[in-house]
Amino acid sequence: MKDLIKGGYGQGGYDLIVLGAGSAGFSAAITGADAGKRVALVGHGTIGGTCVNVGCVPSKAMIRAAEAVHGAGAAKRFPGLSGHAQVDDWQTLVQSKDDLVETLRQKKYADLLPEYESVDYIDAGPARLIEGGVAVGDRILKAPKTIIATGGRPILPTIDGIEEIGALDSTSLLELEALPKSLIFIGAGYIGAELAQMMSRMGVKVTLVARSHLLPGAEPEVSEALAEAFEAEGITLLTGLSYDTVRRDVAAGVTLRVIQNGKPVEVTADHLVATAGRRANTEDMGLDAIGVETDARGSIVVGEDMQTSVPGI
Repeated sequence: MKDLIKGGYGQGGYDLIVLGAGSAGFSAAITGADAGKRVALVGHGTIGGTCVNVGCVPSKAMIRAAEAVHGAGAAKRFPGLSGHAQVDDWQTLVQSKDDLVETLRQKKYADLLPEYESVDYIDAGPARLIEGGVAVGDRILKAPKTIIATGGRPILPTIDGIEEIGALDSTSLLELEALPKSLIFIGAGYIGAELAQMMSRMGVKVTLVARSHLLPGAEPEVSEALAEAFEAEGITLLTGLSYDTVRRDVAAGVTLRVIQNGKPVEVTADHLVATAGRRANTEDMGLDAIGVETDARGSIVVGEDMQTSVPGI
């Protein structure tokens, strides 16, 4: 018995395999353990996934800081009040965000695993689905049920020259060593909108560019109200356009050329931030080989019960 894998079977057998050690994967693994199941939680890279490392936690920490700056300046709307706040030390602010991420990653993820003896955490390289199980490194894990929770990543829009300019995304934006003077955001969904407002409130000149309009997935009234609020805060909105080219000049920065109402428009800033969507992390997982259907963006096609085209996955 001492030679058996903790919480599992000696030959790699489990009741449930969970691929992805982010918030969704952890929740699934813990739920399985609470139900008395033997679970293999397969991670790859930094434990905790998107939310705690590069998504919800770091972005909201910075957004709240920007909210404090904005709130001080907005005090003047009340008679007899005035206020002012500014970013005095960007690197210290970023470091405080990193410290929070590290603390929560340890507390909410790494330190939580030992409490569940029936969960094995396996980080031995990329996982690949095979008939009846999962291959991870030199191990074959077997289980009647598998949950895929491998998350997604930012993608670059198709614009001539964007691969060469060193475009930022939602992760690298929050890792900048210095606060830029100006930014261009491409994509006006919720990620682009919240990060653009955050940086504007930090004192950055922000231009938000989108093919359609602000928050295209929301009701038109919401989009219109938010657009008015953004413009009142000094954010420049360029919408209803098509992307043409983008280039970087060592002295001037990044210049984006768009076509709006049939006319070319150019915008220049220190950096361009691409927030135009995400793609599922499903490549090289062997999904096609075992018959798991995916769509054109790599997302797994599921039914109402979240089951894929392969029973048990």
